[in-house]
Amino acid sequence: MKRTLRAQADFQSTLLRNQLTSLVLYESVTTTKSKAKKLIAFANHFFNRVVPADLNSKRLAAATLFDKNAQEKVFEEILPRYGKTDTTFVRHFRVLPRKGDSAEMVMVSLIKTLQAQKTKLVDPAKPVADTKPVTKKAPKNAPKKESK
Repeated sequence: MKRTLRAQADFQSTLLRNQLTSLVLYESVTTTKSKAKKLIAFANHFFNRVVPADLNSKRLAAATLFDKNAQEKVFEEILPRYGKTDTTFVRHFRVLPRKGDSAEMVMVSLIKTLQAQKTKLVDPAKPVADTKPVTKKAPKNAPKKESK
């Protein structure tokens, strides 16, 4: 079954390209459920086509995205985050319905891959620096002890 947004084809493509541009620039977009379903498929297809980062993919990004800053961000920031095996680039979350007409709303965002944190390994041969023992401080309103 094909999804329709009850709009002409040129308006639908412009709408999806505009939402994809906003998704790239701001890394998350809140939209209605039906538009989000179309946007998720469109965004994953776009990112899978521009993964090689060659001249053809740069031309595709220029033809698809409306903003030049978004084109630069795709190749400089977004694509280096993902490995070559990633196939899904966006995720979605349901949010509260829109106040005016109670339409179902969805937040679509780019998946940020977690980078492993570098941890220092402790060498057992080296002595550990001495640390001061922790002493508890008395509360401000506590009575003071008299010294003799």
